[in-house]
Amino acid sequence: MSSNHDSDRLDPQAIIASLELFDALSAAEIAEIVDACEVVKVARGAQLFRQGSQADALYIVAIGEVQVQSLGPAGANIQLATLGAGSVVGEISLIGGGVRSASVEVTQDATLLRLSHAAFHALREAKSMAAYRVVLQLARILGERRRRTEARVNEVFADPAEFLDDFESQVHDMLGRLKKA
Repeated sequence: MSSNHDSDRLDPQAIIASLELFDALSAAEIAEIVDACEVVKVARGAQLFRQGSQADALYIVAIGEVQVQSLGPAGANIQLATLGAGSVVGEISLIGGGVRSASVEVTQDATLLRLSHAAFHALREAKSMAAYRVVLQLARILGERRRRTEARVNEVFADPAEFLDDFESQVHDMLGRLKKA
């Protein structure tokens, strides 16, 4: 846990207002989302959630840093991203629930805003315009991510020879790790 008073200066409304996921919301709608969130302090080294666990909340990094990792096909942890203040992780949990597609570990003491699936579902049940706008924005963001991923896959398959050396190097690295295990 963080021993300083960073969270005393925490402005959840400003943090949420600065995020793409919430940029279509009015100030009153942002206040609704803030009211649905809880502030969570997590110490460095703690696991925020594990790949395969139930997706029950979205987290916004207010202070600190987290690392997103995924278990690769050969069983090795693959670092996907390091996220700092102003980052969102686990947004799909708001609409889909299901299981986590990656693990998240806290790499610097962190203060997070946690928006649980249950709290967001309550907003939706109350026919909150904020929840409606967040779902629309999330659909737009996920659609854009899918298009970027598809474009990248098409780029790789358009000229696989260009990426073959990188792939071969990754395979050799994985085989080396397997021999050591």
